[in-house]
Amino acid sequence: MDYDVIANQPVVIDNGSGSIKAGFAGGQSPKVRFANFVGRPKHTRVMAGALEGDMFIGPKAEEYRGLLSLKYPMEHGIVTDWNDMEKVWQYIYSQEQMNVCVLNRAPLLHPLFILLHCLMVSYIYGV
Repeated sequence: MDYDVIANQPVVIDNGSGSIKAGFAGGQSPKVRFANFVGRPKHTRVMAGALEGDMFIGPKAEEYRGLLSLKYPMEHGIVTDWNDMEKVWQYIYSQEQMNVCVLNRAPLLHPLFILLHCLMVSYIYGV
């Protein structure tokens, strides 16, 4: 395989309303896959050792979903909350998710390919 192809291998993010998937193009399967929602605690923390944090994404949000108020940043393929969507993308690029680098290059140095739902395209461009 040519070095330029590997070195410039794009990161692919498939934004779904229900789940989100991400990984390097050409991989067998996505490296990251989780429900596309953001969870915030329903109640204020009163006890030590209780749920710590003000926002949960990915497996932690899945684990604590009974204690959280869940919000989906996308509805019907359209981003409805850009701040939460940005947090989800930041989570994808966090060290715990995309720590495997291609030829020791960080994912931030790779091109990005984002898949959009056809409704999102018509919503943005008025097609």
